[in-house]
Amino acid sequence: MSFDKPWGNYLLDKIVETTAPETVSFFPQTFAWKILSIVLIILIIKKTYKSWKTYQANAYRREALAWLAQCSLTNEDHIRQLPALLRKTALLANEVSHSENTIAAKKRHQQISQLSGASWAAWLDKQCQNSNFSKNKQSTTPHHLSNEGLLAQLPYVPKLDIDNSDFSNALKQLCQQISVWIQYHQLNDDCLVQKTGEQA
Repeated sequence: MSFDKPWGNYLLDKIVETTAPETVSFFPQTFAWKILSIVLIILIIKKTYKSWKTYQANAYRREALAWLAQCSLTNEDHIRQLPALLRKTALLANEVSHSENTIAAKKRHQQISQLSGASWAAWLDKQCQNSNFSKNKQSTTPHHLSNEGLLAQLPYVPKLDIDNSDFSNALKQLCQQISVWIQYHQLNDDCLVQKTGEQA
């Protein structure tokens, strides 16, 4: 058995298929758009590189905050390390901010290491507008429970009274201030220059 006409719809027999147009290029066709695209690509690369450098430079902040998050305020060893964490963070911030100038970094490292007591607390507050380590004269908090007092005394107190509610509250406040300082500090070169001028 044979068929005279092709199998299927006889109305479609005489239709001529149209050819599909060429694919449209996503690359700009005019010279001005090409230049604009190149400039835009360069800006995106520059912004990405800058963001990556900032992320890398802030690695010390992330590590310090991670340690602080794991710190237990019921563990004496952890509590005693809080002042050291803050000092180490300040020294690492100095290295990052003066990575190009090793002489300035070493000089500033030595100056930061020598700060103690009220001058250390005042320096911390100058580097971060949101922190409050210096003892507020209007505060009724005893000096040994103030942020400044705790920073100075925690490593040296023979026995920490962890069960004391006032001490526990003061520790929580200190941890909060350390966290704020780690997140928001911006090292200001003028502070240590002025400090060295006063010492000379």
